[in-house]
Amino acid sequence: MIEFKKRENEGSILDIAPLVDMVFLLLIFFLLTNSYQKHQVSVALPATKSGQEIRESRKTYTIEIKRNGTLIINGKPATLNDIKKIPTTAEVNVAGDKNISYQTFMKVLDRLQEAGVNNVNLLTIKE
Repeated sequence: MIEFKKRENEGSILDIAPLVDMVFLLLIFFLLTNSYQKHQVSVALPATKSGQEIRESRKTYTIEIKRNGTLIINGKPATLNDIKKIPTTAEVNVAGDKNISYQTFMKVLDRLQEAGVNNVNLLTIKE
C-alpha cells in the first residue's frame, strides 16, 4: 500500500479580496440609486379625476405647503420671502396639503406671481 503524507493543518485561509470588491460594488450601487431618487412630497395631496403626469426638468422647484402652513422648498424649510429667490425661468410644482386654508394657498401663488414665475403646476393625486 502506498502511504500519502498528510499535510499538517495550516488553518483555513479566507481570501477577503472578493468580499471587499463586493462591498465596494454594493456601496457604489446604493450611493448612485439614492442620488437619482426623485424628491417626493410629504403632504396629503387632494385627489382629482383629471390631470396629467408632469416631467421634471433640471430647473424644477417643489414648494410643499404643510397642514400647519409651513413651507418647504426643495426639501428645505422656507418662508414666503424665499419664494422671491426662485428664478423666473424655473418650473414650480406646488404641493399643498388637502387640509390647508385657501388663504395660505393663495399667499404662495401671489408670491410666485410677484416673483415673475409663470410656469406653475399644482400637484394632486389621481382618484
